[in-house]
Amino acid sequence: MSPTRLNPANVLDLCFTNTDIVNEITVGDLFSDHRFVHVSLSRQRKNSQKVSTVKCFRKGSFDEINCILSRIDWDLRFSTLTVEEMYQDLVALLSNLIDKFIPVKILKPSTKLHSSDIRKLQKKKLDVWRSEGNSVNYRALALLLRTRLSLEEKRITENRLCEGSSPHAFYKFVNSRWKSDEKIGILRDSAAGEDVTDDITKASLFSDTFSSVYTTDDGCASEFPVRTSQCLSSVDVSPHVVEFHLSHLPLKANTTPEGIPSIFLKRTCTSLALPLSIIYQRSLQYSIVPTVWKSAIVKPLYKKGSRCDPKNYRPISLTSSVCKVLEKIVRCEVTKHLNVNRLIIDRQYGFRSNRGTVSQLLSYQSALIGICMKKLVTHSVYVDFKKAFDTVSPKKLEIKLHSYGISGSLLCWLTSYLTGRNQVVCVNGSTSACSSVMSGVPQGSVLGPLLFLLYINDIGDNFKSNYLLYADDLKIFSHSSSDVQHDLDVLSDWCRTWQLDVAPNKF
Repeated sequence: MSPTRLNPANVLDLCFTNTDIVNEITVGDLFSDHRFVHVSLSRQRKNSQKVSTVKCFRKGSFDEINCILSRIDWDLRFSTLTVEEMYQDLVALLSNLIDKFIPVKILKPSTKLHSSDIRKLQKKKLDVWRSEGNSVNYRALALLLRTRLSLEEKRITENRLCEGSSPHAFYKFVNSRWKSDEKIGILRDSAAGEDVTDDITKASLFSDTFSSVYTTDDGCASEFPVRTSQCLSSVDVSPHVVEFHLSHLPLKANTTPEGIPSIFLKRTCTSLALPLSIIYQRSLQYSIVPTVWKSAIVKPLYKKGSRCDPKNYRPISLTSSVCKVLEKIVRCEVTKHLNVNRLIIDRQYGFRSNRGTVSQLLSYQSALIGICMKKLVTHSVYVDFKKAFDTVSPKKLEIKLHSYGISGSLLCWLTSYLTGRNQVVCVNGSTSACSSVMSGVPQGSVLGPLLFLLYINDIGDNFKSNYLLYADDLKIFSHSSSDVQHDLDVLSDWCRTWQLDVAPNKF
């Protein structure tokens, strides 16, 4: 072996390997006070760029699609089919049209494009490195390049911030810079006492974790007083109503179980209004929910704590966009019924229009100031429920829906919508086996938040203290400690009756 350093001549630059990947090592020309060490590898270079394809719905031929759909006699086509068969037939037809008229787009890893001055400076730096190595000139060019890149990034950021014409555009830009890597890394299986690195195993671990919190109804027939004599038993799903809701869908190519995104439904709203109206009417009339509407693709969403613990993730359900349109129609009618009859308590600030965290805090602040003006001490208790959305009992929710005036075919449809559901968990493109959903309202659905509000609406009926709600976050406060203790005892009985548990670590 020739010496790699001169004055004195020594072999100082070494190459270590534990495989047979190294083919040959030779010592080259002088480089500063060392010589180049050339290492030849016996391995073929692989392209690290992953290329994937997606449907480009924004460039689809929707004129042809609408022309084909508008020529179909839907009454004749659906005349002998069940609700399940009607929807399967429609999905098959739309899938064929998507394959035929929606182009495919090739996705390549994005590369950042710099200005021409920066690119010239990068090339000059590389040339100097190859000719002079780590010289004074090279270090000066490297410092200049870093400065130019920093200034360019600052200029781009300022331009993007100034271009934002709305708060939505501003926060979209901020989130694009702040957003962390969505890829889920290594998980810890506490039961097996081992780390999980395989994506399919991760998906199965998440599926087991999400399923472990489900509750089985205890079979106790809970008594619940009737809240109104007014009833809502049906919903108008005529074609013009369906078309209105289809036209207001976002232009998003979202993931759905049947592969029909909202952008496709929006661009074909007039042509699909009639067939979907027929399917919706039959579904509500016979209280039959197509199987795919009860299916969900669950994406684990990180909350807080260790990212290795699957319990620190929230299940978000990606459901059918077609079903979501019907959910929106039902939600509008149910919300109107609840508002007209003043059935939702004023102390609830979650998932309600013109209300939010700020309005709740202002109400809380006003109450505290009132107590302070009387020179009294305020006792407050903050309560959060454990997996509240996932542990709602469908049978007990049905009892409450009936007491709020939801009856007839609409109540039967909602019961069918909440029961017999299934889901698969998707992690980094890999999916788990299909599992049954035994309880809860789907997180990520349209009806889920409203149904939960009705389930928790009576929680403070027997409270002596003042209280405020934001979805499942409960705040009890009073100047009397005995009243607060009484309400905590009442809350304990309510949780036992309706099978909801509080989270002790959040109490």
